[in-house]
Amino acid sequence: MEKERESNLENLRLSVEEHLRQTSSVGLLLEPESEALHLVAFVWWIEQIRLTIEPSWADNPTQPFHSIPMASLRSVENDHRQIRSIVDLESNVSPTLPSMDLLRILFWNCRGVGNNKFKRNLVELIKLHKPEILILMETKAAFSTMSNFFNSLGFTASSTVDPVGRMGGIWIVWDTTQVNVRASTVNLQAIHATVHKEDYEEWVLAAVYASPNPTLRNQMWHDLTEVAVNMKKPWLVAGDFNDYANQGEMRSYSATQNTRRTQKFIDRINSCNLIDLGSTGPRMTWTNNRKGLANTME
Repeated sequence: MEKERESNLENLRLSVEEHLRQTSSVGLLLEPESEALHLVAFVWWIEQIRLTIEPSWADNPTQPFHSIPMASLRSVENDHRQIRSIVDLESNVSPTLPSMDLLRILFWNCRGVGNNKFKRNLVELIKLHKPEILILMETKAAFSTMSNFFNSLGFTASSTVDPVGRMGGIWIVWDTTQVNVRASTVNLQAIHATVHKEDYEEWVLAAVYASPNPTLRNQMWHDLTEVAVNMKKPWLVAGDFNDYANQGEMRSYSATQNTRRTQKFIDRINSCNLIDLGSTGPRMTWTNNRKGLANTME
């Protein structure tokens, strides 16, 4: 009974922190009419949600996307009773749970480093989020110009790809007192590394900054597909892909709809057996900073 209780607590701790939102893209790229089970943490209890992936066409009958109707598999009251029985709680007592914050990673397409504004913003982000691993993309500068700055922030180890001229750049820096990162493959568009934290399973990180050049971007996806074939560990692929999965992820007055490009991006994600984890916050995270009709957001 004790082992079962510990196992259930571990599952609870490893669950995500908040309800899967209707706007989340978890399951977005699964096959239509398929189903998936997803565990969601509601503050302190576990809710099991059935996701039904259905094709929808919205305003564009030529470009289907997948909607995700959700249905709870049991009532909230039953969830409360089940979790309380696991942790031996009275009905009016709130549980004390282990921290669900296992490892904090901060990705930032900073579009240039080194100036005082960047440094101030980074210091504030670190104070706020306390990441153990920091990944910067599109640095536009050599790491040697900033290594002492990162050391002063507690990030004493690094694996980096410097930009070519002012194009690109991927830096991974980490706090060696908290986590160990071993880079295995390093190139201009991606760094693959194994991440180890004491008492937790090893997993693989791919920090990506995809080239705006379609030919080079094709090569990056070819490399990722080859990695996916032999991937046995948990694998997080994150960064800037310089692409988007549907027209709702782009807002522009001048750009024409490119359904072939979006479908190609989705096909590549599927071919690597990846799934979009979804997001919270602003829907558009990049802009070309132009005014009026020349503005584009993605």
